[in-house]
Amino acid sequence: MQDFFNNLDWMQIVRAFVVGGLICIIGQILIDKTKLTPARILVIFVSLGAILGGLRNLSTFG
Repeated sequence: MQDFFNNLDWMQIVRAFVVGGLICIIGQILIDKTKLTPARILVIFVSLGAILGGLRNLSTFG
């Protein structure tokens, strides 16, 4: 268990926390400022994630 904590990259954990928070802020702004439902916003986020993930994988083939 001690090895697990010694091998953690704390900056990566902080970056993940910040990026996740930014995604939540964007989602909350979309809920407050538009008539989009949370379900539609979730579909948008998942679709964007799939598209961006696909584009990242395409760049590795070049």
